[in-house]
Order: sequence, then structure tokens, then C-alpha cells
Amino acid sequence: MRIGKIPVNVLKRSILRELHNPKGNEVIRGAEVGADNALLRLNMRETAVMNTQSYQAHSECFAAMAVYRAVNNLVCDGAKPIAVTVAFTLPKQFSEQRLKSYMQAITKVAAECNIDIVGGDTKIFGGVTTPVVTVTGIGRVCHNKNMNSRKVTAGQELVVSKWIGMEGAVLLAKEKEEELRQRYPYAMMEVVKGLDRGLSVCAEAYFAAEAGAGGLHDLSEGGILGGLWEFAEHYRVGLEVELKKIPVKQEIIEICEYFELNPYALCSGGSLLMAVDEGDMLVQKLQEMGIRASVIGKVTKSNDRVIYNGDEKRYLDRPQADEIYKVCFSNSK
Repeated sequence: MRIGKIPVNVLKRSILRELHNPKGNEVIRGAEVGADNALLRLNMRETAVMNTQSYQAHSECFAAMAVYRAVNNLVCDGAKPIAVTVAFTLPKQFSEQRLKSYMQAITKVAAECNIDIVGGDTKIFGGVTTPVVTVTGIGRVCHNKNMNSRKVTAGQELVVSKWIGMEGAVLLAKEKEEELRQRYPYAMMEVVKGLDRGLSVCAEAYFAAEAGAGGLHDLSEGGILGGLWEFAEHYRVGLEVELKKIPVKQEIIEICEYFELNPYALCSGGSLLMAVDEGDMLVQKLQEMGIRASVIGKVTKSNDRVIYNGDEKRYLDRPQADEIYKVCFSNSK
């Protein structure tokens, strides 16, 4: 199979169909396509929110991204992140010093997100050639703030925060810095690396939830194109999106052009997709908070997922492998 997320048809056919767990009263939401979190009822007032993220971690940068992804998923369901567990699967030649640097990067992000690291598992296996980090995010939410009870309806506008491709651009700028500096000026590289300060979506997620957003989806693996498809699949709605309205920084486009990548299919952690009744009002409020945002389209009654690029119209495809794998994991089998 291809590198990255398994194809949706394989997920449905070989994983989801094999789940025979009887849903008790404690399980509000289990495994679903496009649903990043499981929701478990703790008591009459609170729900536990959990998700798991894995990254093939060639460096500490990738390990840190797994924490951002876990936390970002939690807040999209209105949860307060509490803690994460961290598991490492390592090759035999992995050094203790390198493991320490990975943990330092992870604990730095955890501190920024104000969460604890409460456990995990670390093992070395002979058949492993590159390290894998797995992070499980744990949060809680009051029932009346549970995003699962909100609805995405036709006519709502789609808003995207910050810029797409941020996560992938940061990884490329740090992993391939020496190569990129031979082509691009120092100032540009610093701009791209500095985007790591915006990889959390907590601020906009909380604000959008309080403003009555119908649904939130963080744009991580698969980029904006993958995120739009997962959003429509989960909420069973159609979409109409203007490609030219999707926000992307010129510096990100430059790096994507160098590596011949599609920025719209590049991992976009730090960018949040929101469905709201009044998109322009949300954009204005977020910008007053110092968070850039753009209205990119709307939710429709049909099941069609349409992308417009000027006069050109095309339908959204099922998510493909993230573009980051073409560069950082091109030698993986």
C-alpha cells in the first residue's frame, strides 16, 4: 500500500467493518471516517475526548508535530486538553542522546499547550528502520459544549484560519534547511521556520465554538484538499470552494515549487476549517485577535464536493497521500 494514511476504501473495508464493539451508554462516538476523536461519557456532566496520532519521526521536529496534532484534534470537539501519552518504536541503532532530544522537543510543545505527559511505551525492535512516535491526546468537555451535538447545515460558510501548508513548510524548512538556503534568502527561511509558532489552533477553535460554529476540522495530513473531503464525509454535506480564496503564503508556494509539491495537499497543521453562519463576521473577530482567516466557500445541500478555479470546475477527489512523503519519506518502503 502507499505511504501515509491508508486509502479510505481500505479503512472502511478492512478496519471499520471489522469493529464489532457493542456501543454502551458510555460510548458517544467511536471510530468514523473524518472523526478524529472518540467521545466517552464520564458522568452526567462531562465527556472524555481521545485521539491517537503517529508520525514516522526522522527528527525531533516530526515528533513534536504529533503533539500538536493530538491537541488540535481535541479542541476541535470543544475539549480542554489535559494530557498526552507518548510511545516510541525505535530501531536498534537509535541512541540515547537522540531519544533525549526527541523528548525535549515533545515536552516543549506540551508545555506550550499547558498539558502533562502522563505515560507511554518505548520499545526497540530489530525490524524497525526509522523511529515512530505515537501520541494519544486526552481531554474533557462539558456536555453542553460538546461539538458532536452541533450540526453543519447547507448555507453555512467555510472559513480557514492562517495559511494552508504551514506544518509541511516548517518541516521542510527545518529538515532541508541546508539545501534550501542555497536557493532562498535567509529572511525567507526564517519566516517559514517561524510559522511553527502558529501550529496550535486552540485560540480560533475555542472562539469559533463559542460563536456557534457548526463544525471544526483541523487541517493536518492531506492538507486542505484532504481536510475538505474528510469534513464533507463526516458531516455528510456538499461543499463549494473557491481555490483562489484559500490562503497560502508566497514563501510556502516557493518551497513547494522547489520540491515540486502541491501546497493544497501538503500537511496543514495550524490551519483550522470552520463552518459558520456568518463567515465574514468570524473572520473579522479572529483578525481582531491577531489570527488571519478567510472565507473560502460554503456548505451545500447536495453531496457534490466542488472546487472552482476561476471558470474551471472540478470535483474533489478522495484524499491522496500527503505531499510531505515525496520528500521526507521518499526512500521508505
